[in-house]
Amino acid sequence: MSKLPNDAFLDKAFAEASVPALMMSIIHLSGDTSLLDGKLRPAPLEMLQKMDGGLDTEQQAEVHEHLKQALRSSKQSGLKPTFDFSPDTLDKMLAFALGETQMDSRYKGMMLEELAIDRQDSRQVGINPTALANAGLKVAIVGAGMSGLLLALRLQQAGIEYVILEKNAEVGGTWYENSYPGCRVDIASHSYSFSFDHNYRWRHFFGQHEELRAYFANFATEHNLREHIQFNTEVTSLQYQQQDQQWLLNCQHDGGQQVIQANVVISAVGQLNRPKLPDLPGINEFRGTHMHSAQWDHSVKLKGKRVVVVGSGATAFQMVPELAKVAEELSVFQRTPQWMISNPDYHDAVSEEHMWCFNHLPGYARWYRILTLWPMLDKSKLIAEIEPGWNDGGLSCGEWNCRMRENLVSYISSQVDDAELLKKVIPKYPPMGTRVLQDNGSWLRALQQPNVNLISEAVSEVTATGARGADGTEVDADVIVWATGFQTDRFVWPMQVTGREGAQLDELWSKAPKAYLGMTVPSFPNFYCLYGPNTNVAHTGNVILIAECQTRYVMSALKTMCEKGLRSIECKEDVANDYEQRLTDCLSTKVWSHPAVQGFYRLGSTGRVVVNMPWDAVDYWQWTRALDESDYLVS
Repeated sequence: MSKLPNDAFLDKAFAEASVPALMMSIIHLSGDTSLLDGKLRPAPLEMLQKMDGGLDTEQQAEVHEHLKQALRSSKQSGLKPTFDFSPDTLDKMLAFALGETQMDSRYKGMMLEELAIDRQDSRQVGINPTALANAGLKVAIVGAGMSGLLLALRLQQAGIEYVILEKNAEVGGTWYENSYPGCRVDIASHSYSFSFDHNYRWRHFFGQHEELRAYFANFATEHNLREHIQFNTEVTSLQYQQQDQQWLLNCQHDGGQQVIQANVVISAVGQLNRPKLPDLPGINEFRGTHMHSAQWDHSVKLKGKRVVVVGSGATAFQMVPELAKVAEELSVFQRTPQWMISNPDYHDAVSEEHMWCFNHLPGYARWYRILTLWPMLDKSKLIAEIEPGWNDGGLSCGEWNCRMRENLVSYISSQVDDAELLKKVIPKYPPMGTRVLQDNGSWLRALQQPNVNLISEAVSEVTATGARGADGTEVDADVIVWATGFQTDRFVWPMQVTGREGAQLDELWSKAPKAYLGMTVPSFPNFYCLYGPNTNVAHTGNVILIAECQTRYVMSALKTMCEKGLRSIECKEDVANDYEQRLTDCLSTKVWSHPAVQGFYRLGSTGRVVVNMPWDAVDYWQWTRALDESDYLVS
């Protein structure tokens, strides 16, 4: 930083910035921690709350002036910012920034890892080089999306030989495949990034498709992962060779067959990688164009066309406002309305002035990241709990859930004047039963445009000229878009996975997919799933945090194999069964198991919740810090 911007620039930058993060930058600049004991103290954070720390305008101005003075003093003295604080001081800083009187000891370790203010990557797992060389380990990763790339980096850091097999022509997984209009992440961008990735700068608070795609593409390039990736390679089957304690992977690569051998296989295919098309009569008779939202055909021009969107979930929620701008007629078939929560900043870009804070204020980017993460961590337990004896006709599942419902109904009602439309868009099931969507008003505003029609029915049939609803409503269309989601309950499908003694994973998972810690299955040695059964988070944290937990656990398993001279690690049956029982018991108390709730979280045939994790994020973090060898059969 050769020269400080003028005061007008700084005033605008600080006005848009997170006040608690600015206060931390003051401490880094000055090395003076007396601010922690002063009269200005941030209030506890709430999700999607304005980041003013609960301070009024006058108090914020005081912080801004203090920061300007610290910047000028640092510039004049030439002293480098301070990042080396005692553990007690850092604990105090963490509690202060997060608005807590004292940091809960359960969360301290996890949040310090997320903060990584000293730039130490404490989630990296080292392996004794001699043991590693003697082990001759080779790992195959299926999928080069978020989890696969993360694991690849960890393997590379440890010196383990690996290959990534990716069915697409580029990295990114679901963010490579999904490019529909309006596509973006609904988790705050700054926490939707790896904890050790200090330098990436998000241009939007909730990143758009191209930005997300670029994030993972840049990550693969920056860390030299691409030379280990075999693109256009789809793994069709995995077979465990018991005598050799090796896996054989049968692949289709550029139209040919290929067999790869590995000691360990990790499925990193995720849950949002196989589009789900409805099995409807007449679907092949439609004379127009139809496509799934995850297979968007950008050659199809929608301007002036009659467009039908089937579905009203998260994808449609983002897509419909964009399609409404160009379609002559837009009809949306909605089987189930969605809950939405107010987020006025959902489409906002990070301004040039605010970006200056990320680039030039010491520690600001790190503190900002955890300030977007902390309000999401384990704060919704009471809202997600089914309260025994509570019965209001299925509209909510308990007192706290009912309060949330009242707030959300009020928010939705404030945007809709048409009484008939209002009936269609207010859900008749408890909040959090499905994913609560981020809303800046664009969805309901689009539904009230004269060229948009919301049909609160499922599609029962596709005709040659359009679609027919379950109530008989017929809509003509030039284009049908299937916003019908993914095969979220099938996990590794369509791969055929054969384990020890011929065990078939698809047979084992025919009633309900299940895995110990969502990662590993008895009878399938040296095989792990990332983002496997019951590891999606709908009430806490985000998938990046869970992926980092799972990756560290897998690396701990590989460390154990190498340093103990093992060839095989297989989860014990009783350990897996005990986990499954605890999981089932806990799920039964959560809103996703409520009889009024349907959706992709549940297995259609049984109603069992197979997607979501019911645990607190901090518990899962604790359980996955290192593999417990007593949970496994080893040889």
